[in-house]
Amino acid sequence: MSRRASRASSRNRRGSPSTIDWMPGWLLPALIVCIAAFQLYAFHWGVITPDTVFQWKQALAGRYDDWHPPVTAWLWRQLMPLGPGTAPVLVFDVLLYWAGAGLFAETLRRSGNGVAAAMVMLVAASPIPLGQLGAILKDPLLAASCLLAAALLFAGREARSPARWAAFILSFALLVFASAVRINALVATAPLLAAWLPDAWLARPLRAVMGLVAAVVVLAAGNWAINSVALHPNRSQPINSVINFDLAGIVANGGTNGYPSLDDSGARAMAARCYRPAQFNRPGYPDCDAVEEGLVDYAEAHHIGTPGLWAHAVAASPLAYAEHRLRHLNENWRFMVKVVPDDAVYVMSEPNDLGLQFRSNPASLAVWRAAVAVARSPLGRPATWIAVALGLLIAGGGGRSRAVVVGLALSALFYGGAYLFASVAPDLRYNLWTMLAAALALIVWSATLREAAVRWPRLLAGALPVVLTIAAELSVS
Repeated sequence: MSRRASRASSRNRRGSPSTIDWMPGWLLPALIVCIAAFQLYAFHWGVITPDTVFQWKQALAGRYDDWHPPVTAWLWRQLMPLGPGTAPVLVFDVLLYWAGAGLFAETLRRSGNGVAAAMVMLVAASPIPLGQLGAILKDPLLAASCLLAAALLFAGREARSPARWAAFILSFALLVFASAVRINALVATAPLLAAWLPDAWLARPLRAVMGLVAAVVVLAAGNWAINSVALHPNRSQPINSVINFDLAGIVANGGTNGYPSLDDSGARAMAARCYRPAQFNRPGYPDCDAVEEGLVDYAEAHHIGTPGLWAHAVAASPLAYAEHRLRHLNENWRFMVKVVPDDAVYVMSEPNDLGLQFRSNPASLAVWRAAVAVARSPLGRPATWIAVALGLLIAGGGGRSRAVVVGLALSALFYGGAYLFASVAPDLRYNLWTMLAAALALIVWSATLREAAVRWPRLLAGALPVVLTIAAELSVS
C-alpha cells in the first residue's frame, strides 16, 4: 500500500475532516450548557412525587428501609450540604446525564460521525428524557448513571491505555452504583459490564454468556455490599406487593384463590374492585390496601412465607398467571393500549411537611405537553424501543463497535423484559433507560453501517419486529 493510500485509509477510519468540521469542537459543549440551563430552569428544583417524599424523609434521618434500595436516599443525604432542598440532587442528576450524552456525542464526532453525534444530542434533549430528569427519583438517577457508564464504554473501547483503563474503572464504579439503585437494575448493568470484554472473547457465544454471568455475580455482590451490609436498612419486604398483585391477577383471570383468609367469592369480589392489569388499587381504596396487609398478617400468624403462597397459586393456575403477567406487560410497554397514561413527564408537587415544593412554569409545561404528544406516538412507547433492540441483535453489524451495540441492546431488552416477571405499576419512568439504551444502540449501529456491510436479508429481518410492533401499536390507537 502506498503512503498516500495509507494516509487515506487512516483518515477514513477516523472519519473525514469535512465531517468533523461540520460539527466544530466548541458546538457540543455550547449546546449542552444551553440545554442543561433550560432544563434546570424548567424543573428547578426538582419535581416532588410521593416516592420523593418517602425517600427524602429517610435521607434526612439517615435511617433507611429497603422498600426502595437505600443507596439513593444515602446519596441524597451526602448532597444535602451543597445547597437547599433538592437543588443539589437535580444538579447532580443533570450533570451526570449530560456528561454521558456529551461524551457519547463527542466520541462519535471525533470518529467523523457528526450526524450520529447530532442524533445523540437530539435523543438526549427529546421531551421525555429531558423532562424525566426533572424529577427527584431513583429512575432518572439510574438512567443518568447507565448513560455515563455506557459512554465511557464507547469511548474507552476506542482509546488506548492508560485512558482505556481509566474509562473502565470509572464505568465499573458507575455500574456498581447503578446496580444498587433499583432492585431490577442488574439486568440493565450486567450487559454493559460484559461489553468491556475483549472482542475475541465476545465473538464466542459460550464465553460471552460466561462473561455475562460473571458480570451479574460481581454486580450482585456490589449491590448486596452497599444496600444490605453498608447501609443496614430495615426490612420492609417489598416483594409482598408483587405477590399480592400476582395473587389478585390470578383470581381476576379465572385462576385459583391464593388468599388463605378469603373465600372464593370474597376473593373474586376483591379482585373486581381492587385489581386492574396495570396496577393493584390504583384509585387508592383503603379496603384494597388492607388486602396486602391482611395477607402478610396471615402469613406471619401462621408462620408461613408469602412466597410459598405465591408459588402454590402459580403452580395451580399457570395460565391465569401468564395471562395476568402478559396483560400487565402490555400496559408497562404501552404496546396495544387504547389510552396512553399521562405520565410521560411529571409536573406534580406532592404535599409534605419537609419544605419540598415544585412550581411548574411555562418551560416545564411546554416540555410536559411535548412529552405527552411523543408518548402517544410509537416513539414514546417502550415496546417500540424493545423491538428496536431485538432488531439490532437480529441484524448484526456494528463493526468495531459491535460490543457497544450488543451491550446497549441487551441492556434495553433485559431491563424492559424483566418487567414481565416483577412489576406492579406501568409508569413510563421505569422504562426510561430501556428507551435511551435502545436509541443509543441504534445510533451507534447506524454510524458503523457502511463499515459493517450488513446484508439485506438480515437487515430486513431486523426491521421486521420494529415494523410489526409499530403496526400493532397504531392499530389500537
